[in-house]
Amino acid sequence: MEVRIISREEFPEENKEKEEKIKQENLTPWQLANMEYLKQKALEKGEPETPPKSSESSAENTNTSEPADEKREAADMDDPPTVDENLEDTEEKEAPESAKGPKNGSFLERLPNIKHERNRRLVRRSSILIGLFSIPAILLLYYISPLGKLGGVSITGNEKISAEIIKKELNFSVGDNLWSQYFDRSDNVKNLKKQELQIEDAEVHIDGFNHFEVKVKEYPEVAYLESDGKYSPVISNGKIIPVEVEKSDGELPILENFTGSKRILKVLEGYKKLSEEVKQGISQIKYAPTSENKELLEIFMNDGNKVLVSINDLGDKMKYYPQIAKEMSDKEIKGVVDMEAGIYSYPYTENSATEDSTQGSTEQSETPVGND
Repeated sequence: MEVRIISREEFPEENKEKEEKIKQENLTPWQLANMEYLKQKALEKGEPETPPKSSESSAENTNTSEPADEKREAADMDDPPTVDENLEDTEEKEAPESAKGPKNGSFLERLPNIKHERNRRLVRRSSILIGLFSIPAILLLYYISPLGKLGGVSITGNEKISAEIIKKELNFSVGDNLWSQYFDRSDNVKNLKKQELQIEDAEVHIDGFNHFEVKVKEYPEVAYLESDGKYSPVISNGKIIPVEVEKSDGELPILENFTGSKRILKVLEGYKKLSEEVKQGISQIKYAPTSENKELLEIFMNDGNKVLVSINDLGDKMKYYPQIAKEMSDKEIKGVVDMEAGIYSYPYTENSATEDSTQGSTEQSETPVGND
């Protein structure tokens, strides 16, 4: 029987596959992974699949010793060509995209915009810092400069009280800090109104850079109070100004024997209701209470007559006086117009009892106060 020995060359493909299988079984995991990577790379480039010689040599030397395999693995891990090939492959794939240019432009193209933005932010931050430091500096310079000190005080609206007296009572100090005195102006105005009763109100404003303008409002004078031949002005709130003045020229009524501001205010309230004709005819208003009437007034007229009327009826009943005075003038009678209970008149010489009780008034009627 003839025995035929079949050589490896007769079945090259099968022997090649077996040898490859044996080699793969003897390779380390890292070598197998490297072989797969090289195969994949060869397929992408379109080259025929040929195992690298380094893998075959490494497979043939697997049966030698373990230290040799470990050295080969370390050498393969540190092998720079493998990394370079990976980078080259990546650059080849990205080459078509980079050929079109970057989406946001090149760095050189974006450099001017970056510089402009950086300069803009720098200017903005510098402006904020300069503003924060310049404001306190300006305030400090203003505080120590002459503009921060009071330069003068002007008074307007005053008629009865002199400007020098008002300045003195306001107590503003020229040359001292402007704003500290401006913030204390309310206290200064209160002191002025307390010292000067005729001042109704005062307003302080800044005029120009460092001047005060004081606008004064005074209570108007509505009457004069007579006491021992001396006269003191009575203002619209009923208060008596404790100063002596000359006798009025007849424009304002003269009050006599009044002591309290409340009763004076009631008289002035009724006096305001009178017509100008009646007001011009009044010479003097005297408070003359009796046991029956604590609010009785004696009003001496410029035509020589005398009117008896209560304070509460002054504004209502005195409006009839022009008619009664005309009737008395037609009859050439000078006397008393009694409006206390009703309204009637009688001459001074009629009724002796009345004449005795009003003897002083009769003497005064012969020489009226308003005609002195």
